[in-house]
Amino acid sequence: MATWFRRFLPIMLAVAMAAVAIPVTGQEEPSPEAPATTLRIVLGRALGEHAFLLGEVIRSGVADAPDFDAAADALDDNSADVIGAIEDVYGSDAAAAFGEQWNNHVGYIVDYGRALADGDAGAAQLASEQLDRYVADFGGFLADALPALPPDAVEGLIGEHVQQLEHVASFSMEDFATAYGAIRETYAHMFAVGDGLTVGIVTRFPDRFTGRDQAFSPAADLRQTLDRLLGEHSYLAALAMRAILRGTTTGEAVETALVANSDELRNTIGSVYGAEAGEAFAVLWDEHDAAYIAYVEALADGEESAAAAALEAVSQQRMTFSRYVATVNPYLSADAFDALMADHTDNLVRQADAYDAGEYGLAHHLAREGYVDAGEMSASLAGAIADQFPQLFPDAAVPRPALPVDLIGGGMLVVSAALVATRLASRRPRPSTRRAVPPA
Repeated sequence: MATWFRRFLPIMLAVAMAAVAIPVTGQEEPSPEAPATTLRIVLGRALGEHAFLLGEVIRSGVADAPDFDAAADALDDNSADVIGAIEDVYGSDAAAAFGEQWNNHVGYIVDYGRALADGDAGAAQLASEQLDRYVADFGGFLADALPALPPDAVEGLIGEHVQQLEHVASFSMEDFATAYGAIRETYAHMFAVGDGLTVGIVTRFPDRFTGRDQAFSPAADLRQTLDRLLGEHSYLAALAMRAILRGTTTGEAVETALVANSDELRNTIGSVYGAEAGEAFAVLWDEHDAAYIAYVEALADGEESAAAAALEAVSQQRMTFSRYVATVNPYLSADAFDALMADHTDNLVRQADAYDAGEYGLAHHLAREGYVDAGEMSASLAGAIADQFPQLFPDAAVPRPALPVDLIGGGMLVVSAALVATRLASRRPRPSTRRAVPPA
């Protein structure tokens, strides 16, 4: 599935951004993976990743970090995939027009962050004005492509994204808590942007993107929620690793963001099955985080024996978690889910090894692969949960009480009181990325 997903993602994003030029033919019957559902999931994930990649370019650029070029290359690769797919469908002229606007907004945001870091008020003002123009121009482009969405709504979606990314410039003031909090907000917001675009595209082309009811059903909400949270976890773990190996004080803020992500996972589970279920999940998930952080810290300190022990802990904790999930969900195979978890943990370890060796390009490339792996894990988990509880997560939109977004589609893990008590008794502290090293 990984190869298919990497190939399909840029194509789907290209379709989403300029679907107006695609001739609409034929009629497709809705399926469990209806075109509208695929569009919603792919758009949210692609736009969310853009937020993280851009945040890392700003962070590394402001700090003049050694992995700036690698971070910029990862962002460029993401943009090139999108632009290349548009060219394949619409030709070089359409790709050039789209690419110029997309790349300009990236450049303006990076310029804004650097101007603040340099104390250049004039350059910061210019970049801010350029961003304002981009919001109007790109909003107009999308409004033309998606006439079902009001122009002010489109401009608002894009404008809020730009405003949130401007907050990431807090890196220039070493206000890391604000910076990483803004990245999380921007990442989550981009899923809302993807939803808005999906509504516009499906409304405009209902015959091509069939299955609107499925795309916004409880089952699809669950899939997207897990995509968002597990995808965010994969990138936050990577950011924590980079902070530790760089020996900078940004680690404390990344730790806070990583804990907040885990808390959101715990709360979504608790909202369905109560506090005990949420706490049991948090125990296992925190152990997963702690084992990986322990490996990275041992790697940073050059302690080979500690690194080997931590690596063994990563493996053992992974198998424990996989067995637990399979026990509470008969629609999941322990071996199959463990294979997905192994892809995730192995990727994180390979990232750390590459970053520690100064192979920054490889490390950032692996981070993008890890994001794809997280999507495969969330798809498997969400599908099994929906199969286990079809009355709670039907695959068609149905009237239901409104719930806060962060409470929709949490995990469905039934937890016994004995397991909760046992795991809590041996619970490890939350993973720490604090290191007594001055910032680089």
